[in-house]
Amino acid sequence: MDYSKLEKYTCSELRVMAEKMDLHVYRGKSDLIKVISDAFNEYELYKKEKIDKYERFEQLGEKGKEGTTFLVKTKDGSEYAMKTFRKQKSSANLYKESELQKMAASAGVSPEIIEIDTVSKYIVMQKMDIHLVDLIKKQEGILKKSQQKQILSIYKKLDNARVFHGDANLLNYMCKGTKIYIIDFGMAKEITPNLIKKLGTDTPNIHIMTLGFALKLRDLKCPQSSYAYIIKHLSEEQRSQFGF
Repeated sequence: MDYSKLEKYTCSELRVMAEKMDLHVYRGKSDLIKVISDAFNEYELYKKEKIDKYERFEQLGEKGKEGTTFLVKTKDGSEYAMKTFRKQKSSANLYKESELQKMAASAGVSPEIIEIDTVSKYIVMQKMDIHLVDLIKKQEGILKKSQQKQILSIYKKLDNARVFHGDANLLNYMCKGTKIYIIDFGMAKEITPNLIKKLGTDTPNIHIMTLGFALKLRDLKCPQSSYAYIIKHLSEEQRSQFGF
């Protein structure tokens, strides 16, 4: 792009422009023009490689606490899910969330991450087919035993991957084909010695998420058969305390 119009600005005006762009403020006019031009060129490259890379279509699912997910397509027709976040979400937290999801994806229990952008605040990931809640409704409120086994397998693999998901919301489960995945790692934490000490278990997904999932199914008025296999993995104390 031609930035020759910058020549028309005074040195003082260019300094103000550089300050507003958080650039190094040089004394000389030629240096100011160069640093501003370089910044614009960098943005144009970013826009081409990031912003213009995906075409956004309809919203996928309900709007979440931290953002919204959209169907996006690339120029070659590939479809992905783009989770967009509120601008107030820190880049550090966004990066942390993506890293924990990558760990879960490596264990085969979460959608694979395609790309993360901490500037525009989004994560592009493998697109799923349907929310587990919607599948349960299609199955007349039933969560099959084979599906219950998948949920428990997810928890065991997360524990082995040292990732505690931390949110048993049923909307955090999606399916691709017949396989169930867990999504949304906004509340997730790495399983560290400190977390183990705090929670009192080194397998928090099995010990905490299993209970939360069973309670959510019961709240949804699912028949007991929909969580009968799951509650077998609760402790006697948990079953007694929560009436299972």
